[in-house]
Amino acid sequence: MHLRSRLLSYLGTAALLSAAIPSVACTWNSGSTTAKALTYNAGTVFSPRDVPTGTTLNNPSPIRAVNFGDGLRCGSSSIYNVRLVGPLAADIPVDYLNVPANALLQTNVPGVGLAIYMTGFAAGWRTPADNPNRFVPLNLTYASGTIAEMPSIMFRYLLVKTGDIPAGTHSINQLVASGTTNAIPMFDLTFTATLTVAGCSMPAAPGNQIDVPMGTWEKRVFNGKNSTTSATSFAITLSSCIAGSNYPNNANGYFNGNYANIQIDGNKTSSIVDAANGILSLSSDSTAQGVAIQVLQANDTPMNLGQPVRLNRIVSGTTSVPLKARYIQTGDGPTPVPGTANGYASFTVTYR
Repeated sequence: MHLRSRLLSYLGTAALLSAAIPSVACTWNSGSTTAKALTYNAGTVFSPRDVPTGTTLNNPSPIRAVNFGDGLRCGSSSIYNVRLVGPLAADIPVDYLNVPANALLQTNVPGVGLAIYMTGFAAGWRTPADNPNRFVPLNLTYASGTIAEMPSIMFRYLLVKTGDIPAGTHSINQLVASGTTNAIPMFDLTFTATLTVAGCSMPAAPGNQIDVPMGTWEKRVFNGKNSTTSATSFAITLSSCIAGSNYPNNANGYFNGNYANIQIDGNKTSSIVDAANGILSLSSDSTAQGVAIQVLQANDTPMNLGQPVRLNRIVSGTTSVPLKARYIQTGDGPTPVPGTANGYASFTVTYR
């Protein structure tokens, strides 16, 4: 009789301990066994036309949440697995974060990729050692002795330029990620966004041919090397501009505003004489000697030639980029030899 009493006591204790151990798999509070159809709308994003491949196009810092409309309860040894749905954009170094090679999804818009990294987990979820930021794809194991309940997915994301993006406005609307546990499906995430390429159009010919009348000058205007005439104002006019706006703390500063960057080079028989001081040679059909043409910014600062120079912030509609030009004496000797003084230049516009 005494032995039986002790055995019953031990069995009772074992039953109490078993009741305190949480479920070993995730379940929905509602009892559902189907994946939740979730949608996240990222709104409107702008991409300046000529930012480099790998540029982040949005602010990845805020944490976003999409509610399940249910509660996901997980206990010890539960598995939380999320995979990307669709093709990857390979070999793209991202400017803002170190995105793993298998974590950048190519969206349905050419030239635009998407990376997602999950956050907001209870402490018991173990982070993969090789994926410290929890970029999708990920596979977490819950190793706590308590029940964890989640009402939503929480994540950050990056839209990344992966190549040339066609001009105009584009819609991203696709299934991008799918989540499962070791017991039930969790969610299917659809990502939507509107992406607009910001930039301008060049006027059609002959509007893209700019004539700058430099005027007629007497040689007595020049009194030695680097002496100049008065400057003549002209402008490069850009049409059909989409200004755009984006977050201001991009690592490379492209989104402090979209700017027109102008590069001026010698053309035909004119060549760059002094790039830092904006000086172009006269063309071979000129008869004057001892002078060249100097290109200036609107504030009279010499225009650096042969490389892009950030000038004007783009405004929607028409953007005018004002410049100036003048003659400059190039020799140390007496005043220049009179004659015709022509020059030719080409210009290239990039938008960043």
